[in-house]
Amino acid sequence: MGQKRYLWVGALLGVGVALLLAYLLGPAPGTQYDANYRSRLDHALDEGRRAAAEQEERLRRRLNDLRRPG
Repeated sequence: MGQKRYLWVGALLGVGVALLLAYLLGPAPGTQYDANYRSRLDHALDEGRRAAAEQEERLRRRLNDLRRPG
């Protein structure tokens, strides 16, 4: 490939990365810019933490049930 082609490929990759970051870190639809502002990434991370905590609680209950003499 010629040097110009490498330049264009690099530029297109840069634009793609910039668009991805803008999507992930940008405001969610309907978001108002106030003290409660949250990005899509913040929302996704909170949902992941909540799901992990629920799963951990289910596994702990199951483990306790298995440990009980029955």
